[in-house]
Amino acid sequence: MSSMQQHLTEQLQVALSPSYLEVINESSNHSGPATESHFKLIVVSDYFDDLTLITRHRFINQLFKEELGHIHALAMHTYTADEWKMRNSAPASPQCAGGSKS
Repeated sequence: MSSMQQHLTEQLQVALSPSYLEVINESSNHSGPATESHFKLIVVSDYFDDLTLITRHRFINQLFKEELGHIHALAMHTYTADEWKMRNSAPASPQCAGGSKS
């Protein structure tokens, strides 16, 4: 587990006490040399009960406001326990469009 991946995991555990949590480093799926630049979060927490999706995402953006200066992409999939029971998975990440010009 990368140091940024571990950091994100620890911060989410402290802030949200999630019943399910995955922090996935997807940097290797993208072009460029950065090894800790693209992450996918799957978070299931009772904290999200009665919060809109945008409010959940704003909470995470605020939690990681400093880290986002170093992270290029952060996919957030935030669920209540009931939502997670219905889905039991998060959408696949899109393929990288790349940033290099050939």
